[in-house]
Formats: sequence, C-alpha cells, structure tokens
Amino acid sequence: MTDFTETLEALQTKIKIRVHKSVLDRILDYCSYEDLISDGDAHYLVTFPFIENAYYYDILLSFGDKCECLEPSHIRAELKRRIHAIAALYE
Repeated sequence: MTDFTETLEALQTKIKIRVHKSVLDRILDYCSYEDLISDGDAHYLVTFPFIENAYYYDILLSFGDKCECLEPSHIRAELKRRIHAIAALYE
C-alpha cells in the first residue's frame, strides 16, 4: 500500500446512509456493491466511506432528499445543522 492510501484509510470512517435507488450510480463512485444492502423496493442501506470535512459533507448534501445519514449521530447532527443554515438563507 502507498503512504497516501494508508493515510486516507486512517482518516476515513464508515457511516451508514440510506439512499434512494435513483442515486445509486453516484453512490457507486464512492463504494462498491458489497457496501449495499437492499432496504425495500426503492432504497438501499450503504456503508459509506466518510472523512469529516466540508468536501465529504458536501457530497452527502449533493444527494438532497435522496440520502439520509443514519449513523453516527454526530455526523447526522452536523448535516442537520448545515441544512438549517442553508434553509435560513431562503427565509
């Protein structure tokens, strides 16, 4: 393994998200089919590699209402805070 790969893996944590099948092709840019579990007819539970920085939060937010972060709770709370800040711009 390269030093970069080892560093990246050390920074990443696995989070659990629930996504609509309509964004599945985009989700697969970040993880593989092994990270997916069917959750009904239209959704998947995904073990998603995540680094706690603005770039990765922006990735999750780019899925809009087609993605929900289920855990861990502190990442879910930060997403909620960012969504409220965005919504406040339009009030």
